[in-house]
Amino acid sequence: MVSAGRMPSGHHAMAGRASGLSGTSCILLMLMVCWSGSRAQKGAGWIPEEYPNPQTQPGLCGRHNTFRNSSWVCDPDGLLTPWQADELDEFLESTRWETPCPCDECSGVADGYNIAVALMRKLRIVDKALNVSYRAQRFAQHLRTTTWDFGSCDEGVVILISQKDRRIFTSVSKEVGLILTPFRRQSIYEKRRGYFSVDDFLGGLSTLVKDYKAVLLGTYQDVEEMARQNMSTVVTGVSVALSLFFCCGCCMVLGKHERETRAFITPSSSTG
Repeated sequence: MVSAGRMPSGHHAMAGRASGLSGTSCILLMLMVCWSGSRAQKGAGWIPEEYPNPQTQPGLCGRHNTFRNSSWVCDPDGLLTPWQADELDEFLESTRWETPCPCDECSGVADGYNIAVALMRKLRIVDKALNVSYRAQRFAQHLRTTTWDFGSCDEGVVILISQKDRRIFTSVSKEVGLILTPFRRQSIYEKRRGYFSVDDFLGGLSTLVKDYKAVLLGTYQDVEEMARQNMSTVVTGVSVALSLFFCCGCCMVLGKHERETRAFITPSSSTG
C-alpha cells in the first residue's frame, strides 16, 4: 500500500515533467511558425525596402567572402554560383577604374561610373494594379536613388533581374541617360537576349556590362552612333558640294562678265 504522504510528490513530479514538455512544445511550435513565415515571405518575393545592400551587407546578398568586404552584386536567392558572382564583380569593379569621372570634383582613383546588379527570384506583389514591368522599373529606381546611391554625383547604374517575372531593367540618372540612351540600352539587351532566355545570367550580365562600359568610355559602335556618323558625313559632303557649286557658278558669272566687258571696250580701226 502506498502511503498517503508520497502521492503528492509523485504527482508534482509528473506535473512538472508535463509542464516542461508543454513549454518545449510551445517553443518548437513558435520556431516552426516563424520558420514557415520566413519561407513564405521569401517565396512571396522582394520589395525594395527589404532588399539588402551589397556594399554594407554583402553577407545578406550572398557575398560572404568578398575580397573587399563589399560587392557590386546582390544575389540573396543564389541565382549565381559564388565564383560566377566573383567574376561578375570583377567586371563591375573595373568599370569604376577605367571609365572617366563624370563629376565636377574627382579623386583621381576609381572615380568613374559605378554599375551594380540586383538579382532575385521574383518581385513581391504589393499593388495588383501595377504591372510587373512597372514594378521592376520602380524597384530598380528605388535602389539607385535611395539605398544603392553609391556615387557622389548620381553617376550610378543599377541592373535588376527578376527570374520568375522574366524581367530585366536598367536604371540610370538623367545625365547618364544622355550617354547610355534608352535606344542603346534596348539594342544592347536585344543582342544579349539569348543568354537571359536560358538563365545564363553570368554570360548575359558580363557582356551587358562590357557593352555599357564601352558606351561610357565612348568606344562603343552601334546603330545610333553609326547613324550619327553617317549623317555627319552626309552633311559634310553636301556642304562641300554646295561650296564647289557656288564657286563654279561664281567663276562662270565672272568669266561671262569679263568677256562682255572686253568686247565692249575693244577699240575700232580708224582711217585717215
